Amino acid sequence: MYEYFTGVANVLQLPFPPAISLEDAKHRLSDGMLSYMAESRCIDNSKLLSKFGMTLQYPRLKDGLSNIVEEHESDSFLTTR
Repeated sequence: MYEYFTGVANVLQLPFPPAISLEDAKHRLSDGMLSYMAESRCIDNSKLLSKFGMTLQYPRLKDGLSNIVEEHESDSFLTTR
């Protein structure tokens, strides 16, 4: 989960979120966020790729996020910091 948030921050040139321990997170985050983070999983798509011969347009998070930024660089949400 931390890799995702730092990836987003990196592409958008924002500060990285603080890394906190699970114990600290229990005191600082809502029950809903803790539940979401506990249930988040990485998905292995190798079977999808090999069995169906698919090619991902954006195989890495950085690739997809960079494309979003490029396509929307005129949007004030992404350019105003």
